[in-house]
Amino acid sequence: MRYNISIYLFICIALTNSSYSFDSQRSSVIRTEYGFIDYANRVIVSRGTANIIEKNINEDEFQIIEKNLKFSKSEARSNARKNLLDLIKLVNFDSRTVGEIMYSDRLVENRVSTLIGSAYQQGEIEYLEKNEVAIALAVKMSGLAEILIDANGYMNESIAQSTYLMTRASAPTSERTTGIVIDARNIYHIPAMVPKVYNESSKLVYGPRHYTRSRSVNRGPMGYAHSMEDANVKRRVGNNPMIIEAVSSDDNVNLTISNLDSEQIKDVEKKFGVLTNCKVLVLLK
Repeated sequence: MRYNISIYLFICIALTNSSYSFDSQRSSVIRTEYGFIDYANRVIVSRGTANIIEKNINEDEFQIIEKNLKFSKSEARSNARKNLLDLIKLVNFDSRTVGEIMYSDRLVENRVSTLIGSAYQQGEIEYLEKNEVAIALAVKMSGLAEILIDANGYMNESIAQSTYLMTRASAPTSERTTGIVIDARNIYHIPAMVPKVYNESSKLVYGPRHYTRSRSVNRGPMGYAHSMEDANVKRRVGNNPMIIEAVSSDDNVNLTISNLDSEQIKDVEKKFGVLTNCKVLVLLK
């Protein structure tokens, strides 16, 4: 019997036969046998288990079985941290994995270790049939982004809102574009922490120079969803987003849109600052 099982945790940490996989071919969640990476909700969750140690104690001819839960929980938490490190290494940053970045930069490796040490418990502790205890730990992608995203190449904080505030205020609410939705459900696209958008002429339409570092860290450049009915859509791009289709994703991470759509986005950005505020969402199959 299981006690205090979080439904969300139970579903998302179900074991798979492969080392890791997408929920579907183009899902925003990557699962492994020890946890998952959720790009839509910007969270990484790992799970650790340990046997509940039993001590046999003879007292007045009665045998008392003492379950050393404290030690077992500590071991499960330690295993969850190890698994969390393995998961973080799989996170797709910008077509490079975090593991690749850690391998080439010892400072990043050390800071990621510190982040794992501050991981919070996700859901309730589970007590399993096989005399085991299970604990899940989580870190937010914003914490990982703070480590990985440098200060260069981003929009200056002081000019982030100055270009569109007057125009947006003068437009009727019904005519305001509240965000950009890029429909990538018909192409193969792998979610990442900091993807970019190009047009058919290979010119950058959306990237670090369009938003501030703080927004990239705290909000993330892009949101992900699987249909327009997902709760993530309204939170990210509001009630009246502009919807366009992705043409391709040549490297499977960065998206390409048509030249015509890129010009329309440029016009919308001047009026409403949707790129500046990272009000961009990608629909995945």
